[in-house]
Amino acid sequence: MKRIAWMAVAVGLFAFVATPALADDQPTARDIQAAVDSYLASASQDATLVGGPGSAGYDQGFWIRGGDFMLRINLTLQARYEYFAYDKDEKGSLGGIDLGDGFEDIPWPGGDLSGFSMPRVTLKFSGEAPCSIRYYTELEFGDPGWFVWTPIHTLVQANPAPFLNQGYQYDIFREGWVEWGAADAFNFRMGKIMTPNTRQLMVAPELQQFIDISMASALTGALQPGYTDRNRDYGFMIHGVFGCTAEWQYMFAVTNGDGGDTTRNVLNPLTSDNLAYSGRLNWAFLNGIGYTEGALKQNTCQWYGELGAWGHYYADRYDGGHSGLRPHTAIYDRLAAGLDLALGYGGFSMTAAFTWVDLSGSDYPLDDEQWAIWLVQAGFHFPGTAWEIAARWSAYTRTIKGALADIEPTTNEFGVAVNYYLNGHGNKLQLDFSFFDAEADGLQGGGYYDMYSGVPLGFNSNSSSMLFRFQWQLAL
Repeated sequence: MKRIAWMAVAVGLFAFVATPALADDQPTARDIQAAVDSYLASASQDATLVGGPGSAGYDQGFWIRGGDFMLRINLTLQARYEYFAYDKDEKGSLGGIDLGDGFEDIPWPGGDLSGFSMPRVTLKFSGEAPCSIRYYTELEFGDPGWFVWTPIHTLVQANPAPFLNQGYQYDIFREGWVEWGAADAFNFRMGKIMTPNTRQLMVAPELQQFIDISMASALTGALQPGYTDRNRDYGFMIHGVFGCTAEWQYMFAVTNGDGGDTTRNVLNPLTSDNLAYSGRLNWAFLNGIGYTEGALKQNTCQWYGELGAWGHYYADRYDGGHSGLRPHTAIYDRLAAGLDLALGYGGFSMTAAFTWVDLSGSDYPLDDEQWAIWLVQAGFHFPGTAWEIAARWSAYTRTIKGALADIEPTTNEFGVAVNYYLNGHGNKLQLDFSFFDAEADGLQGGGYYDMYSGVPLGFNSNSSSMLFRFQWQLAL
């Protein structure tokens, strides 16, 4: 409007100033009005290009729409109290060698670690643009967790690298991509993406049945590039659905393999030129459940069922060179694969998963490792009420047979949860309790893995711990 007003004033001034000079060729009021109408017409066309006045509202998120453009804004707040009791405070060892100060069992010095936190304050932007374009950005302002130096990285690198954490090079920018939706069966996504993985890692934090993922799922993510509970990496993905009722879903991704919290590869002297490959195939052999937990979307007297298979491979390399080793040094060849199942009937829901991880071929003095990881989780949402109860068991066995160790320890997690849905997953109160029983593994992983940061507790001791949590979640 300001532009239009200034144009009208300019035309008027021009007419006033030019009157003496024009004399016999003086513009009429009709000429001036025609000039103004011409400018107004072009302004109207400019407004049409951006979708006109548009509209806005709220529907599972705040949205703004104008023409072919749409922006959706979501906010997640998780206010949490955690009581965590851990029974060990011994120093760790590696192959019988005392590692000294700084490698005591974690957390230091053991005992009672409790307190309040906001692990997630998540802001999400998503929407659509012309030509079948979609986009998504996720920003995280909550507590990112913390990191720990491990004995292995300390021994083999001049500059120790953090392991199993979300705290290293933590960035507010968690995820972001653009996508071309060519067809239901073919969509191309590129940016900082979540890689295909075991089912529970595909479920958004807001839709979890427990306050957070299981020990099994946290470990599954921690053993892949990025070393976090939910793996993100830079690259591209193709995905889509097919079948008579869109019962089949596939994903295939090619990524850097360095994790989502790394710097740009062209500016990172420690990166390798290898790429990571991951994929997932999901079959809804009964009614589809989608990537969610619990029974809020289920109907009474109706069965739901989905079966998934996935895999991830990365030749993990370190290009910095150290201790006379060649510059392109193998840390491990990382292969992870698994199967998972989701079932539901009325208020009943269940998730089960098995994962196999193989770490081999290191140029460092590291033994090959195999990890077998299990998860079974079930819940019941009482019909006609806001109450839900759930229980789960997860475990892993770590097999190492070589020069450094010859062990096969097992760690178990047992948990129960109670949820009260004030307004579905958008506004809910959650209470859960977990007990962890760990066997010593002689290296760095003999204990419980934190659901959010993936930190291992216990370097070289049998240990147990108890975790009690209460959380109020608001997801707008």
